[in-house]
Amino acid sequence: MTYINDNIIPGNHGKTFTTNVRSPEEKSRLKAAIMKIDGVIKVIFEDTYPSEVTVHTDQVVHVNEIQEKATELKFHVIAKGPFFPLL
Repeated sequence: MTYINDNIIPGNHGKTFTTNVRSPEEKSRLKAAIMKIDGVIKVIFEDTYPSEVTVHTDQVVHVNEIQEKATELKFHVIAKGPFFPLL
Protein backbone atom coordinates (compact mmCIF):
# COMPACT_ATOMS: atom_id res chain seq x y z
CA MET A 1 0.00 0.00 0.00
CA THR A 2 0.99 3.60 -0.41
CA TYR A 3 0.71 6.67 1.78
CA ILE A 4 -2.20 8.00 -0.30
CA ASN A 5 -4.06 4.67 -0.18
CA ASP A 6 -3.54 4.20 3.57
CA ASN A 7 -4.51 7.71 4.68
CA ILE A 8 -7.09 10.41 4.20
CA ILE A 9 -5.23 13.51 3.08
CA PRO A 10 -6.59 16.92 4.18
CA GLY A 11 -8.15 18.94 1.41
CA ASN A 12 -11.33 19.40 -0.58
CA HIS A 13 -11.34 15.91 -2.16
CA GLY A 14 -11.59 13.69 0.96
CA LYS A 15 -11.65 9.92 0.59
CA THR A 16 -14.60 7.85 -0.60
CA PHE A 17 -15.60 4.50 0.87
CA THR A 18 -18.22 1.98 -0.18
CA THR A 19 -20.34 0.79 2.72
CA ASN A 20 -23.17 -1.58 3.53
CA VAL A 21 -25.32 0.92 5.47
CA ARG A 22 -28.83 1.27 4.10
CA SER A 23 -31.28 3.12 6.30
CA PRO A 24 -31.05 6.76 7.41
CA GLU A 25 -30.68 5.55 11.01
CA GLU A 26 -27.66 3.43 10.09
CA LYS A 27 -26.13 6.34 8.20
CA SER A 28 -26.65 8.60 11.19
CA ARG A 29 -25.00 6.10 13.56
CA LEU A 30 -22.01 5.61 11.26
CA LYS A 31 -21.62 9.35 10.68
CA ALA A 32 -21.66 10.05 14.44
CA ALA A 33 -18.99 7.38 15.05
CA ILE A 34 -16.71 8.66 12.27
CA MET A 35 -17.10 12.28 13.40
CA LYS A 36 -15.61 11.30 16.78
CA ILE A 37 -12.25 10.61 15.11
CA ASP A 38 -9.76 13.41 15.68
CA GLY A 39 -9.25 15.33 12.45
CA VAL A 40 -12.52 14.41 10.72
CA ILE A 41 -14.46 17.54 9.76
CA LYS A 42 -17.16 16.29 7.38
CA VAL A 43 -18.90 13.00 6.50
CA ILE A 44 -21.08 12.99 3.36
CA PHE A 45 -23.24 10.07 2.23
CA GLU A 46 -23.74 9.85 -1.53
CA ASP A 47 -27.10 8.75 -2.93
CA THR A 48 -25.73 5.78 -4.86
CA TYR A 49 -25.89 2.00 -4.86
CA PRO A 50 -23.87 0.56 -3.31
CA SER A 51 -23.81 3.25 -0.66
CA GLU A 52 -20.80 5.53 -0.63
CA VAL A 53 -19.54 7.85 2.07
CA THR A 54 -16.91 10.55 1.63
CA VAL A 55 -14.82 11.62 4.62
CA HIS A 56 -13.06 15.00 4.74
CA THR A 57 -10.32 15.79 7.25
CA ASP A 58 -8.19 18.70 8.40
CA GLN A 59 -5.25 16.43 9.26
CA VAL A 60 -3.99 13.07 8.05
CA VAL A 61 -6.26 10.27 9.28
CA HIS A 62 -5.44 6.59 8.75
CA VAL A 63 -8.05 4.60 6.78
CA ASN A 64 -7.94 1.86 9.43
CA GLU A 65 -9.41 4.27 11.99
CA ILE A 66 -12.50 4.72 9.82
CA GLN A 67 -12.77 0.98 9.23
CA GLU A 68 -12.45 0.20 12.95
CA LYS A 69 -15.26 2.62 13.86
CA ALA A 70 -17.51 1.01 11.24
CA THR A 71 -16.63 -2.49 12.42
CA GLU A 72 -17.57 -1.56 16.01
CA LEU A 73 -21.07 -0.84 14.67
CA LYS A 74 -21.11 -4.06 12.59
CA PHE A 75 -20.76 -2.17 9.28
CA HIS A 76 -18.17 -2.45 6.56
CA VAL A 77 -16.36 0.37 4.77
CA ILE A 78 -13.95 -0.23 1.92
CA ALA A 79 -11.75 2.58 0.68
CA LYS A 80 -11.89 3.39 -3.00
CA GLY A 81 -8.73 4.30 -4.89
CA PRO A 82 -7.23 7.79 -4.92
CA PHE A 83 -9.08 8.96 -8.02
CA PHE A 84 -8.49 12.67 -7.64
CA PRO A 85 -6.06 15.08 -9.24
CA LEU A 86 -3.15 16.15 -7.10
CA LEU A 87 -2.91 19.89 -7.67
